[in-house]
Amino acid sequence: MTSTVIDFSAVINPKSRSDDSDSTQWQRVLLTMCFSGRLRRETVQGNNIPVRISVSIAEEYGPFISPIMEALSVDFCSTRSSSPILMDDSIPSQANNDFPSREDVIISFLPLRGSFNYINPMDWATLSKDIETWLVTKVDNRSQLWTWGCDAFWLTFVAAYPLFPRGKWPMWDPRIPLDGAFIKEWLGRSSDIDAVKLGGEHSLVALLSDIWAEFNRHTALYYPSPLIDVNEL
Repeated sequence: MTSTVIDFSAVINPKSRSDDSDSTQWQRVLLTMCFSGRLRRETVQGNNIPVRISVSIAEEYGPFISPIMEALSVDFCSTRSSSPILMDDSIPSQANNDFPSREDVIISFLPLRGSFNYINPMDWATLSKDIETWLVTKVDNRSQLWTWGCDAFWLTFVAAYPLFPRGKWPMWDPRIPLDGAFIKEWLGRSSDIDAVKLGGEHSLVALLSDIWAEFNRHTALYYPSPLIDVNEL
């Protein structure tokens, strides 16, 4: 039996950011979706119900802009919300009141120091320790913030010790589980990375650049502001 697909759509206008070059960059857009109503148990086939999300941009921008989407299940949406789609902050919505503001979430390790150098493993090691301390002393381990913080910790830990789980590395606080999408993927392919390859095609700089890009994407969920403290530059 083939189910009918019901499409919802919304048009948003990302803000642009200019620098000293002759180009502009679209700023990140954080989009949350709340699902109003309840499903009858007999209509649910298993726990995986696919939801298709697509992003469309005008054809003339296609050669220059590539949307990147990530998904993380959260429990921030209010059951009182009746809007099927929560759009950008230019459109008022009750659901906006249920998403934690920056005042609700204190992330002590952000923004990063102006001197932070993402191609320097020592800077990553310091950041990793800061995240570890913040996690085990300030965050409820039953919360979504804990899950997010653990993923951030493993990103920084691997950047500091890229031969992990081989090579030399300090023991982390055992309260932080060796779990999460990134670290599971890393452990699955870590045998392909060794000291020789880090000096060749898969150089240390390339690896740290990739982790830095992923760290930027990951932190945006709770910290959509610039990661580097511009006041310290």
